[in-house]
Amino acid sequence: MAEQASAEAIAQAFVAARRARQGFADYPGAMPQTLDEAYAIQARAIALFDQPIAGWKVGRVPDGLVERFGANRLAGPIFADSVVWADAGQVPEMPIFRDGFGAAEAEYLVKLGPLPADFDRPWTNAEILPYVAELRVGIEIASSPFAGINEHGPAVTISDFGNNNGLLIGYGISSEEDFLSLPVSLTIDGEVAGTGIAGNMLDGPIGAVRFLFERAAKGLPLAEGQWISTGAVTGVHPVQAGAKVEARFGAEMRVQCTIGIA
Repeated sequence: MAEQASAEAIAQAFVAARRARQGFADYPGAMPQTLDEAYAIQARAIALFDQPIAGWKVGRVPDGLVERFGANRLAGPIFADSVVWADAGQVPEMPIFRDGFGAAEAEYLVKLGPLPADFDRPWTNAEILPYVAELRVGIEIASSPFAGINEHGPAVTISDFGNNNGLLIGYGISSEEDFLSLPVSLTIDGEVAGTGIAGNMLDGPIGAVRFLFERAAKGLPLAEGQWISTGAVTGVHPVQAGAKVEARFGAEMRVQCTIGIA
């Protein structure tokens, strides 16, 4: 009962802070020690927040913590009102929380098509491909009211919606393209913050979708039409209000935004 009360209080605190658009310095309760505890807080917060879910972000568990937590990825919801389309010639503003944590990540985005009736079986990446309706490039805004969210491991990150506060959807790419080897970079105010390729991300963006199929077997509400932000190709790069962010995918595809305050 004490654990349930603590989880409820933490979920309420995060939802209240997000609604107030205000950050804080100290975690609002006893930090979850397992992923099950963290996902229970997240599920309760989703119910309290009571907003449509447009998709899911997938993040990476640091290598040194994989054995302890028993997973190499984590998930959190992307709410519909935080999704922005990158129209040609436009540079939208994407918000982070005042006095909280804020970062930008270059990501491949997967839109889900019609899904299987039952997720509860082993999956391979090849078996996931028929359920992929669309592949695009974009930027995830990782932001939480808790300023120290990325300093305490994956359970704390999961407990506040996986540290997500927005998704910028950019150009579509053909599934026939070898996007796994496309060079990707992220710049902040014109300075390169990180580079990488999707082929170096565990088992790639499709592996991130497979991970969500496995979470769906445990109750995660995956649905047709949702967008999956599959992981930070170049790393997680802290940003401040006023910064200009650009993600480049290969020679031609670019997605840009500025950073504002939620």
